[in-house]
Amino acid sequence: MSSPTSIVDLNDASLLARLQDLVVASPVPEAAISEVLQVLQKARGYIDEDALRLAASLTGLSPVKVEELCTFYSLVLREPVGTHVLRICDSIACHMAGAQDILTQARQHSGVDLGEVSRSGKLTVIPHVCIGLCDRAPALMVDDQALGPVDIQTLTRLLAQLEADIWKPS
Repeated sequence: MSSPTSIVDLNDASLLARLQDLVVASPVPEAAISEVLQVLQKARGYIDEDALRLAASLTGLSPVKVEELCTFYSLVLREPVGTHVLRICDSIACHMAGAQDILTQARQHSGVDLGEVSRSGKLTVIPHVCIGLCDRAPALMVDDQALGPVDIQTLTRLLAQLEADIWKPS
């Protein structure tokens, strides 16, 4: 997921209409929560308190319940992130295949701790519990694109492309 360069206003008519359409199309309003959160995160880069309250209001869930869901699902981001989010799988298969070296290299390249935004604003590196590419370990996700296997050379090229804004998902 690429984070937007500017946060979309939650009062934006087209955003609200899209969210309301998701809720109406669901068998019950509460069932739309994951899709509502995905749309809000895509529009805002992460789920801030205002987006959380809007999601709760639209679906009829309490803000506490929406917060519980946000903390349960690792793809929901509750803090600002860089333009690109690099999720490095830390499952046992990826760990055994060298994911720790990939994570260390990505963190060193970004120059900040895990979960923080790089100085350029272009990258946030986070570990991620299993992205489902155990047969292609070590694996990672850039925004919504899964890649694997990834070695240090591939990672170095990827990071350079992300910094230069020339990376294109396949």
